[in-house]
Formats: sequence, C-alpha cells, structure tokens
Amino acid sequence: MLSVGRALVLTVAALAARAQPAIAAEITDVASSFDDDNPFDLRVRLSYFHDETRASIKREGEGPGQEEIIVFKDLLYAHSRDTMSVKAEVGIFQDLSFHLELPFVLGDSREYRFDQALGAGCVYPGGGSTPNCVNASNSGTISDGILPANGYDAQLAQPGMPAGFDFTQTSLVFRGTPRGGSGLDSLDTINLGLTWGPLSQRRDETKPTFILGFEAQISFGNVMKFDRARPAGNHAISEGLHRLLFRTAISKRFRYVEPYMGFWYMLPIARDESLFIDYGPTQRNKGPQQMAGTVFGFEGVPWERKERQLKVAIDVRGRIEGRFSGRGYSEGWELFASSPALDCDAKWNPSCDPNMTANMNKKYQGQPFTGLTNIDNHAILGADLAVVVQAGKYVGLHLGLQYTHTQAHIITADDVGQAFDEAKGKGCEAPTGGRVMRACEYNPAFRPVVNQIGRRYLADNLDNFRVGLWAQGMF
Repeated sequence: MLSVGRALVLTVAALAARAQPAIAAEITDVASSFDDDNPFDLRVRLSYFHDETRASIKREGEGPGQEEIIVFKDLLYAHSRDTMSVKAEVGIFQDLSFHLELPFVLGDSREYRFDQALGAGCVYPGGGSTPNCVNASNSGTISDGILPANGYDAQLAQPGMPAGFDFTQTSLVFRGTPRGGSGLDSLDTINLGLTWGPLSQRRDETKPTFILGFEAQISFGNVMKFDRARPAGNHAISEGLHRLLFRTAISKRFRYVEPYMGFWYMLPIARDESLFIDYGPTQRNKGPQQMAGTVFGFEGVPWERKERQLKVAIDVRGRIEGRFSGRGYSEGWELFASSPALDCDAKWNPSCDPNMTANMNKKYQGQPFTGLTNIDNHAILGADLAVVVQAGKYVGLHLGLQYTHTQAHIITADDVGQAFDEAKGKGCEAPTGGRVMRACEYNPAFRPVVNQIGRRYLADNLDNFRVGLWAQGMF
C-alpha cells in the first residue's frame, strides 16, 4: 500500500510539474526558457493603436495698464495617429527575455481651427459685447503673421485655404502635411530590450513577481520636418531621437486580484541629423525633454481555468508622468515651422546679424525656423481600462482604452540669452551689467514674437484618447 501511495504522489507531482503555471499580470510577465515544463518560449505580438489628441492653443497678452499677463483663446488643435507594431519576444534563460519591436505609423495628421468652441454662443469683435470666440480679426496667430490671413493648407501644397474658402463659414485655419504610411517615413525607431525577473511568484508563492527592464529605441526613420516652401517634401514621423528606457514593476497575485506598480524613466539622445541643434553657449536649453512616470493598478480575474491555461482578466490602471523642461515637437511645432514671422531677424535678435562673425548661430542663419521650441515642465495624469484574455496555451488577446490629461504648460519658453556674467569666456569681451545686450549674449533660437513674456503660447485642455488592440501567439 505504501508503494502504491508513493507512486500516486509522484504521478500527481509529475503532472503538476508539466502543467504551465498561471501567467503573471501583463506588466510583470516575462518570456522564460530552459524550464522543465517549458524549454523554449517565443511570443509574437501584433498591435494596433488609434490616438486622438485635442488641445486649446492659447496665448499670453498684457492686461489693462500692462500690469499683468492674461491668457487669451486663440486656436484649437487636433491630432490623429494610427500605429501598428510587430514585436517578437524570446526567452533566453529562466525569467530572462530579449525582445525586438518595429512600430509603424500608418497615418498621422494635424489641423488647427480658430477657437469657436462656444458655437452659437460665440461673440466676435464688432458684435457689441466682449468677444469670447476667435476669428481672423482677433487671432494673435494671424495678427503676428505666424499664419497668413487666409490660412495655410499643406495637404493641397499651397498657401491659403481652398478656392472659395470663407472664414465666416468655417474655423479651419491650418492643415498639416499627412505623414507616415510607407518606408522610412512610417518608421521612427527599432526597439531592442531585455527584461529580467529576479523574483517570481510562479516559482515561489511566498514572493511577489518583480521585473527589471531596459529598452534601447534606436532612431533610424526619416526625420520629421516641415517647410512651407515645400509642404509635400517631407512625410516623415521620426523625431530623430534615440531613447533609453529603464523600467521596473512588481505584482502579487491574491486569488482573484493581482495589484501591481511600475516605474520608468526615459533618456532621449538626439541623433546628428535631427532638428535638435546646438546653437551655442547662450542657448540655455539644448536637449530634448526627459520623461519619467509611474503606473499602478490591478488585474482582476473573474474567470480562470489554470489546467487549460484559460483566463479572463480586467486590467484597471492609473498613470502619472512627468515631462521635464527641454526642446521638442510641441502641439504648435508645424504651425511655427518655416513661418516668415519666425525668421532669424537681426532687428529683434542681434545674433541673427550675419556680420557678427563671433556668433554661434551659423547653423541657423538663412535657414527656416525648425518649429522646435523649449517646452516647460508639466505633468500628465491618465487611466487605462483593458480586457486581457489568455485563450489557451498559444493565444493571448488584449483590448484597451486609455485616457490622459496633460497639465497646461508653456510651449514657447525660450529665453533671450545669457549675459556676460553667465557667458564669460564664451565670446564676449567685457561685462554689461548683467543684461543681455550684444549679439554674443543673445540666444540664436530666441524669437520675441513667441518667446517674450506676454506673447508666449500655451497648450491647455490637452486630452488624449487611445484605443489599442493586440493579439499574441505563444510558442
């Protein structure tokens, strides 16, 4: 009897060893090979995302008596993007995986309209009351010459709107170049990464699942640019940034729920042919924005059959992100790019004078404005809701919705330059009392029409909505 009982125990143990344990929460899941029950783990994922972004583009202005700065309505911004990515992840050892991902932008478009969000309640200049909506007669973007009075349509490759366009009939004032779709215009980066799980609840039920990850996003797509003289000359979507992404996450399964938390940090590095140009020592902020964030939430598991590797989970997630001061493609970049009002003009910025041979802005003189500006620090808050399905040993599915709201922030925050006391030994010969007065002290990227306090642009009411779907095969 003893030998029969022992044989039964060994048989049950062997069956349990061959059964694939429950997969961890998606955020801490990692491909694993060289296990007794799983000698090789390969996963191939196809994803699709649709993003819609909306924002109010506002401007500073001087209040009565020039004693305060007031923010005024100007434009409404809309951005749409469709992305597809292919990702392969392979276990190279126990709880250690390598992945390769190629994201393709299928379509990307931007447009700007006068802020007429109040609809029938709008009052315009000359209406007998204080204006509360915007048209061509009271838009700062039009009056400052950043856009021509009849707008601009890059999709038709021409200045101005289509024939018969009438500002009294529509609020559309700018349409950007359609982007993405094919070849190197549709690619930004190739993503290579490692994920390691030093702790695994699957291996030891008393421990949480803990992962460490690193991803190098190598930029190689055509760099995104816009020139009104050649509006159809560039359809690229790449920002020209290599990105180093560091992340960690931890989760712990408690019967029907698995709470988790993760943290990440992203370091961008501009590649040589990008628009992140170093204009010299008087430019305070040269580099792109660094980012960091946290995600937290739980997977609820209302239904599961471990022996058949079936699971339905509801993933509820919150997110907080911080974007730090730096240069970048703001919500207004295509609006600003190559605008004649933003030419390097010695009348407003002495460093733009080509006769000043000590200048550090030779990379800029005679070139159209890139559109990149200095963007202030800001925070992003968001929430995700997803349904995650493990449909057997070989198939996984995910359908998710994401909403994020971005804190209002200045998007044209470049300063005038650095006075001799700060720029000593960098081209200036004598102090000037701590004021920026000479060409050698001016920031070549400074444009008073958008950078001077009282004229700067802000992004406000900035919301992003994302729908995502992926399917994964596991072999």
